[in-house]
Amino acid sequence: MTPHRMSRRSILQGLGTAGVLTACGEPGLPATAPSQAVQSNPLGKLESTIEADRNEKWKGSPLGSLYPFIKKVQKEAPQSLAFLNIRPKDLEAWKAEARAKILELLLYRPKPCAPQAQILEKVDKGDYIREYLHFHTTPDSEVPAYFLYPKRARFPVPAVVALHDHGGFYYWGKEKLIETAHENPVLTVYRKEYYDGLSFPVTLARHGYAVIAIDMYYFGERRLILDADLQQGINTWKKEESEKTIDAINRRNGQRECWVDRNLQHVGITWGGVLCWDDIRTIDYLATRPEVDIKRVACAGLSVGGWRTNFLAGLDPRIKAACVAGWMTSFHQIVPWFVSYTIPAGNVPGLWKYMDYPDVGSLIMPGALMVVNGSRDSLFPPDGVKAAFQNLARCYETIGRPERFTTYTFDGPHKFPARAQQLMLEWFGRWV
Repeated sequence: MTPHRMSRRSILQGLGTAGVLTACGEPGLPATAPSQAVQSNPLGKLESTIEADRNEKWKGSPLGSLYPFIKKVQKEAPQSLAFLNIRPKDLEAWKAEARAKILELLLYRPKPCAPQAQILEKVDKGDYIREYLHFHTTPDSEVPAYFLYPKRARFPVPAVVALHDHGGFYYWGKEKLIETAHENPVLTVYRKEYYDGLSFPVTLARHGYAVIAIDMYYFGERRLILDADLQQGINTWKKEESEKTIDAINRRNGQRECWVDRNLQHVGITWGGVLCWDDIRTIDYLATRPEVDIKRVACAGLSVGGWRTNFLAGLDPRIKAACVAGWMTSFHQIVPWFVSYTIPAGNVPGLWKYMDYPDVGSLIMPGALMVVNGSRDSLFPPDGVKAAFQNLARCYETIGRPERFTTYTFDGPHKFPARAQQLMLEWFGRWV
């Protein structure tokens, strides 16, 4: 029997965990994906399709009467650090200024510390070695990770930071990408849906790369666990949970996602700042490994893993090539219809004043950037994706390196399909 798992669409419409349609409101209120003509909402009004919405007073936006004010502010933003707006003569000086501004907006820059890594398990997989380990990104933050490297190679070898997705699936993080022994069938089905059943970190390791994958904050071993869970003996790594329990945990954690985000902001930091810091510190850990050539590092990820890839590639000059899957758009097109599809973890307050999402990715230049998107991916508006592609292409053309930017679009939904993974491998082989 095929294990039941809430689909991404049902999460978007019912909980909003993957797109956070209701997570920022009261848990359990129904949500409406903007491209759907669906059931009546609690006020009894039928939502119309996205095409009909364009003719309504407030464009059918979930922002309603607040839409005109917010859109006006958005249009007036100067985008003062966007590459195409300022055409800097000194590329490195521009990157330094832009990176400093983004890091300032992320509001999270703890003091560096030694990784103090502990390797807890080492498994010989035949043609590669898989280590399970913990390392510190701050004195108080210990991050679980898998580290893969080829068994027979001339070390040091190039490395890839593999960044897992969101998917409204909080119970696992790094395991979404890396198969382990006695895997829960729910996880197997998930990987088949979003990765065509493949583990791209394993593929990379078998082709001579060292690969690391960590648990993103709020996912996997770093997910939300409550006192009540401990009392009931659930939500623990000491046993394999049932499919029903995993679904319930994912549902609850989705409902509380914005609560976590609010409290992070209340204490003066951003969720995105935590993600970026952890990912940058992951490269710091790679630098301690004798198997790794730290001058040849890439990163790749799907969905929020694509968001993390975009920011890691933009912020850390050690990244030489990147593959962003299922997360590239101009934010301009998100408002009004797709505004509710953004996630708390991806919010960088004030960023829009200085640059757009693709502008962050352009900071990798002259490093190589590949972007993957499905034509039936409903996460972002098609015109937003197109605008981002055009922005990045023009950036690379302006610096005289058009060959270092490429896109791959496929006829499919939100996923990182086998063909895109193969093209990523070839891309890294060319540029890392």
